[in-house]
Amino acid sequence: MDYKGSGTGYNVGINYLSSDSELWYALPDIIASVILTGKVPNIVEAVKFIPKAIQKGLRKSQILGIDIDPEKDNLVQVLVEERQKIKLQMKDINIELNPEDKKSAIQVHCLDSFETSENRYEKAGNYYHPLLAVMITSGSKLFLAMAEAKCRELGSTHAYMDTDSIFVPPEHAQEIIDYFQPLNPYSLDIDLLKAEKENMWFYGISSKRYALYTYENGNIKFMEGERSFKLHGLGHLTNPFPKAVEDWQAEIWKDLLKLHYGNITEVDIEEKYSNLYAISKLTVSTPNVLNRFKTLNKEKVWEEQIKPFNFYLVGFQTVEENGKAVKPLAPYSNDPQSIVYEPFIDYETGEIKQGSHYFKPLSRTIIEYANHPESKFDRDIGILERKHVKADSVVYIGKEANNIDEQALDVKKSQEFINKQAIMDNILKMSQTEAEAIGVSRSRFQGIKQRIRKAGNLNLNTPAVRRLLAN
Repeated sequence: MDYKGSGTGYNVGINYLSSDSELWYALPDIIASVILTGKVPNIVEAVKFIPKAIQKGLRKSQILGIDIDPEKDNLVQVLVEERQKIKLQMKDINIELNPEDKKSAIQVHCLDSFETSENRYEKAGNYYHPLLAVMITSGSKLFLAMAEAKCRELGSTHAYMDTDSIFVPPEHAQEIIDYFQPLNPYSLDIDLLKAEKENMWFYGISSKRYALYTYENGNIKFMEGERSFKLHGLGHLTNPFPKAVEDWQAEIWKDLLKLHYGNITEVDIEEKYSNLYAISKLTVSTPNVLNRFKTLNKEKVWEEQIKPFNFYLVGFQTVEENGKAVKPLAPYSNDPQSIVYEPFIDYETGEIKQGSHYFKPLSRTIIEYANHPESKFDRDIGILERKHVKADSVVYIGKEANNIDEQALDVKKSQEFINKQAIMDNILKMSQTEAEAIGVSRSRFQGIKQRIRKAGNLNLNTPAVRRLLAN
């Protein structure tokens, strides 16, 4: 859901959920819910997928020198066991989708399947298997739910969890590891869970914003040879310091922890970072971005122009003009901080502007980072509680909710699949009184209904239709 409620995009969370309409879930998700809540959901319908027969054309073959008989062998088990032997790094491919920018008719399969038309078409890869992909994901969530419940049974709580890991108190780690070991499906003695980082402090701000560290006599240290802090929310920035500061993200995280322990204040952060700015490096990967550089390219020879797949720099907006945020774009420079003193292009208007006040100071970015709320949970500090979500509607979105190259510019929202026929049916059922109550006049409402009946189509972007949709 859009947890922030600000149109910034949809995120995944595990929340207490109530819904007026039915929702599909994989069975492991249902079991996980019962484990965590003690409540059994009302199951309206269950669907079971059963393999029909052995696929034609299968033959014995070798993968990495291993003999595989697909009619007898469990391919996943064989490969996982072999990986343990030779430490082979694998990449899951069961959800491979390749986006293509073209207008296509798309069949959306959900609670009520429907056809829609989208500019981004996600073409299934050669090894695309949605059932496997769904079960791997839901099975992982069940695994984590079991670990959370076991931690609770031991009288403790976890600090954090993500796709394939859970942070638990050191004194309970081995007992939780042992608890899962009987589930080992392999012929080898493989640990299903293993302790990766031991006896470290955890400091968490919000999802994917945390650090693992040691703290002795006021001295903060991160793990050697490995980053033990997350860069989500910082990793997109270019190095703001002179070349002398090599690991600048570690420098910022140390200051965040010093701020937490009271060794420095927000004033110290302001003084240290106020003359530096938040600048990102992106690639010209879409026509939208390339078109914004037309003005700068106009007077330049080809060799000096900004071309597709060139790098460019982006500043983060702090100023609004004529009701719109100014979004600075500039040609790439080896000294990103210098662009705040040079002319830049406003992404929204294409106009050339200049002035450091248009750019967001790094000090402000760091303070906002430290105070970033966790929108999926209730409470602000200490052990948080899962937020209770009341679902009043369902929105169908693409696998990749945002185009990462344009997130910083806030120009491309989540891909939503619209069931236009269902919308038109609902409008036809709506009464005149209901329409007038939300500000749609009698003549306008009757005109919309008439277009639906005659043309079988509807423009969803008119102000009147948008009011009806928001109801």
